[in-house]
Amino acid sequence: MAKDKTFHYTNPQMARDLIAITPIKGSVLDAGSGSKIWNNQLKKPKFECEIDRGCDFYKWDKKVDWIIGNPPFHESWKFTEHALTIAQKGIAWLVNTQALNSHFTPRRLQKMHEQGFHYTQIRVVADKRWFGRYFYIILRKKPASFISWEIKSY
Repeated sequence: MAKDKTFHYTNPQMARDLIAITPIKGSVLDAGSGSKIWNNQLKKPKFECEIDRGCDFYKWDKKVDWIIGNPPFHESWKFTEHALTIAQKGIAWLVNTQALNSHFTPRRLQKMHEQGFHYTQIRVVADKRWFGRYFYIILRKKPASFISWEIKSY
């Protein structure tokens, strides 16, 4: 399937810089490898999923230490829900404002917490080809989070 001509993959230097701040140890899965920009920056052992090449991330069930990438923004939370079931140490996504907003509901924060994941870092980045700000979010299996929430509605 041909991508829309306005589609821009992640800048390779941005991917390198973001991977450099990610405390990756062990196996890594690029959840939507597209043009392999993220995957090409990783050390082994590494795996990749790309629906256009016959590997559907939603069908991946092998446990890995880390999952990284730039998921389709409109499916960011769905990607995260699945990643929570297979990542053993961490998840790192590059997302837009809308995708970030979809992560920050009290119920979703609670779900991540119940599965042992917490936000440990958010890096704000920009790409002159893309509109607005973008956020590299890192979730780790760590006891502390810098975010609190209330699931009760007022």
